[in-house]
This record gives sequence, C-alpha cells and structure tokens, in this order.
Amino acid sequence: MKSARLYLDDAYQRTFDAAVVAGDGDWCTLSQSAFYPGGGGQPADRGELVVGERRLPVTAVRDDDDGRLWHCVGCALACGDAVRGEVDWPFRFALMRHHALLHVVNTLARDRFGAVITGAQIGGDKSRIDLRLGDFDRARLPAFEDEVNEVIARALPVVGKIVSEEEFRARPELIRTRDVLPPVVDGTVRIVEIVGFDAQACGGTHVHSTAEIGRARLVKFDNKGKDNKRLYWELSAAGG
Repeated sequence: MKSARLYLDDAYQRTFDAAVVAGDGDWCTLSQSAFYPGGGGQPADRGELVVGERRLPVTAVRDDDDGRLWHCVGCALACGDAVRGEVDWPFRFALMRHHALLHVVNTLARDRFGAVITGAQIGGDKSRIDLRLGDFDRARLPAFEDEVNEVIARALPVVGKIVSEEEFRARPELIRTRDVLPPVVDGTVRIVEIVGFDAQACGGTHVHSTAEIGRARLVKFDNKGKDNKRLYWELSAAGG
C-alpha cells in the first residue's frame, strides 16, 4: 500500500497521525507521512515519531518502488501501532527556502545564458548548484546575484500542481536536469510554479512565496571542467 505523502499537499504541515503498516528491522512504513524522503539534491527530512510515551528519532527516510515511505527509528514497531510524526521544522523550512532559491537561480541562468543543471545539493545553511555555462565568468557574478535578489523581492507566489504525462512531454521547458528525468506517477508529473516567472518539474518542498527565501548571497564560484560551473549560495534570515 502506498504511503499518502502529506508534504505534497502542504509543505508547512509539521505534525501528523498515522498507523504503522509494515516493518523491517529498524525501519517502518506508515499509512501517511509528512516526511520528505529526499531527492533532487534535497536531503530527507528528520524529526521524531511519538509512540505512546516513547519519542523515537527519525534518522533517515526513503521511499521504495511501491510508493511506500520508510522511516528509520532505531527499533522495531508493530503493524497497527499508532504514531504521531513530528517534522524537524527549522531544518525543513531552511531546506524549503534554499530549494526555492535554486529554482530562481537555475531559471535565470537558463534564460540569460542557456544553462542546464548538472548537479545540486541543497542544505540548510548553504546550497550549491552545478550548471553547464559556456559563456560565464567571475565578472558576471555581482550582476547575476542582483538579478536573483530582484526576483526574490517580488514576493511571487510559489505553488505546486499536477499535470498529465501528455502535457509534461509537450513542454520540454519543464525539464531542467541534464541526465535525470522527473518521475511519472500514475500518469502524472508534479510541477512547481513561481507564478509569473517559471514552472518546472519538481517533487520537493518549497516556501509559499519568494519573499520567504530571504536575501541570497553568492559566496563561492568554482570551475568544474570546461563548461561546468559550481555556485554556492547562502541566505539571510527570513520569517516563517
């Protein structure tokens, strides 16, 4: 049985109630979960499962080919056990801000320089994005950082929606990664749209508005091969 993925409907949901559906040693899968299992450069969520009087740290989350979400809690739980999940909110919100930032970065890099994503790693304190950028050097960095922050300052809504596989295949601009295609689930693909600016296929978690991203700072720039550039970003504090 697939796990209902609550984070797809509401990335701001911090707690949830569920039942244990299956177990495998220290791992258990639940009827529903707000824990993101990781993917697309975004780490899995962390937090706790509360089972009676016990608080069990969730140290890892993964999904399987059957659509189930598995949670590593360090001990075996029985099928039917009632649990309350609590997502580590500061960590989740930091990842949401950084993930939305990288959508802004990759879109501007594509529109200005024809860039294609070759890799990304989202963190709570710092994130990096690798881009195939032929005509780009350090002299362009200040202006590019300013453009990123100008988009953020517009306070554009960020929304997720589901489109058919047919629509997805007809819109190649929705694909940003060079080598990895987004998953098709039951004939559909999830799209994340920054309204009035961009839309791209993505299964991760994001803030509701670019205003929540905060001010972005490009802190490091590396050449990783002939055309591959690596950009590291940090964010100022933001409300949420």
